[in-house]
Amino acid sequence: AMAEAADFDRPELADRLLRKAETAIRARTSRILCVIERCTDEHNYSAVIRSCEALGVQHIWLVDPVEVSYDGVDDGLVDDDDGVDDDGVDADRARERAGGLLKSHGHGSAWREAHKLFARRANEFTTIREFPTTRACVEALREAGYVIWATDLSQKAICMTHDALRDAGFGDPNDPTATVVPEKLAIVFGTESVGCTREILESADARVYLPLRGFADSLNLSVAAALCIQTLFHLCPEAVGAMSDDERAELREKWFTQLAMNRVTTRGQDRDLRDKRTRLTRVRKKLLKAETAPRADPNPNGVGGRVADLAFEETQLCDAIRAMEETRRVAANRAIQPYLANPPAPLRDMRRPDEHREAYVGKGVRAKNAEHWAGMPAVGNHASVRNHTKKMFEGVTGEP
Repeated sequence: AMAEAADFDRPELADRLLRKAETAIRARTSRILCVIERCTDEHNYSAVIRSCEALGVQHIWLVDPVEVSYDGVDDGLVDDDDGVDDDGVDADRARERAGGLLKSHGHGSAWREAHKLFARRANEFTTIREFPTTRACVEALREAGYVIWATDLSQKAICMTHDALRDAGFGDPNDPTATVVPEKLAIVFGTESVGCTREILESADARVYLPLRGFADSLNLSVAAALCIQTLFHLCPEAVGAMSDDERAELREKWFTQLAMNRVTTRGQDRDLRDKRTRLTRVRKKLLKAETAPRADPNPNGVGGRVADLAFEETQLCDAIRAMEETRRVAANRAIQPYLANPPAPLRDMRRPDEHREAYVGKGVRAKNAEHWAGMPAVGNHASVRNHTKKMFEGVTGEP
């Protein structure tokens, strides 16, 4: 019973965070690759990438949406400004500019750039590669040796079942039980409105579809992607964890460093970095507003002068944040070296225990639903285990 308990996630588990990461690393696959072609909805971007990560697909390739002018058209995009720096100060700056331009001008290039920048934020635990055109993506897939399956609703598509795919020529003709999923498979999902482009459909080795049994003849892009990928794992269980040792070692170093970076610093250092990021966000908002304001005159006290002052302050804050992040990265990398040499044992089950479940909602939402959510584990207001996991790396920075 004690051995079984040690295989489950618990707040007090030794090396808990790295054991969870090791569990995910060992289940990651490079055998299945997901391609999202010309997606035009950032919520679908996020949902597909999140589904891939949750199901264990490491590689996601994105074909940029085409540049289309939407002057005077409200395309419904929302600037995702949460003040959190996920990719570094340069990507944050570009993202805010794209979002601001999108709102103020609404032209195609800013709209396209906003989607690209949104997608880049989602690569914390996935490997994302972007392509400007479908042709470039197809050429890269061929060069990497991937078989291409394009999702399609036409009557030319093959049903994603073992028998239908086997009848279409996939699998071992001499072994009816052999998997029908190729050794390296790229499955492509097209844009929300019209699906995969003709170029993808003509380049694909097969068109496939998920069998539906109702009047609805299509699914939301993110739902379809999740169901199709899960179906692939049902068709090919051996795809789970299908990754080379070298790639797994690269992921281990990247993820362990990433997780340690938030835990090697003191509370004071955390607060200082957080304050600087907050100041940087405010400066960038002011700068964006000044840059898009009418320039009546170039005098130092006018718009031009304000832009120069804000740009200078932005540069100073960026330099300071980079220096702090580099210090943190070096300390984190030093802290995880023993774990790279001797990786921790994986967990059998990564589900959180009730005492560590958490509803990731704002205080206002939590307060409004307090009566309805009473007694539910996710809103039990349990203490965070961050300080417990932080103890793993105490003393690494050499500061009290």
